[in-house]
Amino acid sequence: MIKLALNQNSCRNLSLLEFIKFSRDFEGIELNFKKIKRSLSKNLKLKDILETLEIYNLKVYSIFHLKDFSLCSEKDYKTKVLNNLMQMVNLCYKLESNLIIVNPSKLELSSEDNIIPKWRVINRTIRRLEDLSKKAYNEDINIGFEFLGSIPTLNDAIEVLEPFESQENVGYIVDTFHIAKSESDYSRLKNIKDFIFLIQLSDLKYDNEDVPDISISLKDAKRVFPGEGNFELKDFLKFTQNIGYKKVYSIELSEDKCLDNLYKKFKMNFKNI
Repeated sequence: MIKLALNQNSCRNLSLLEFIKFSRDFEGIELNFKKIKRSLSKNLKLKDILETLEIYNLKVYSIFHLKDFSLCSEKDYKTKVLNNLMQMVNLCYKLESNLIIVNPSKLELSSEDNIIPKWRVINRTIRRLEDLSKKAYNEDINIGFEFLGSIPTLNDAIEVLEPFESQENVGYIVDTFHIAKSESDYSRLKNIKDFIFLIQLSDLKYDNEDVPDISISLKDAKRVFPGEGNFELKDFLKFTQNIGYKKVYSIELSEDKCLDNLYKKFKMNFKNI
């Protein structure tokens, strides 16, 4: 049986406690770091979050995202990125989670856009990721790497994470939206299945219905409910089951309105998997 979680980005119109209550049918949730901080700054107490999680028997599977860690300036890395990392580690400890999701920088955010060679992007990402992983390891926290931006494909992600195969706290976050967007060959997941921490499920739909190449920006594609877009999600789910993936799947949409039947709809659409 598939373990199913819900990503907070799927319900952007709900407050944190409303989202937790909404997710009661799921096994767990993924929480947005910035939204947790914003909620706590508005007098929401941590004990209220913990009590609500306990009432609905929900586990926090991840806290996301530590963004723009790979190509930002050294000053921003040391002051902003590492500060955010330690705040996320602290929240993981308090919310009994052990996974932080990190996102590499977007090339357009770099002053070296269109100049920096790919090998340099890879090497710098590896170096920064190694530093993050060491700091997280000391706190028993896992670092989940999600490929996008300057590391746009599964092949690129494998090149980045290959040096970390002996480190238990570094692994992959596989988002089917980015699998589909980058037209990555997901059969390569078979070789890294032991290093996948979490799979995020979303389908992809292009406004013009033409499948563009990878150079077209994300704004030209939108997340839709699993099974309602251009990606053959049933085949993907069967594949991941066949290779022995037994961890959590999380639904991540980009809608501003939650559907009351998200859980039941998914179970009905994929009941034979």
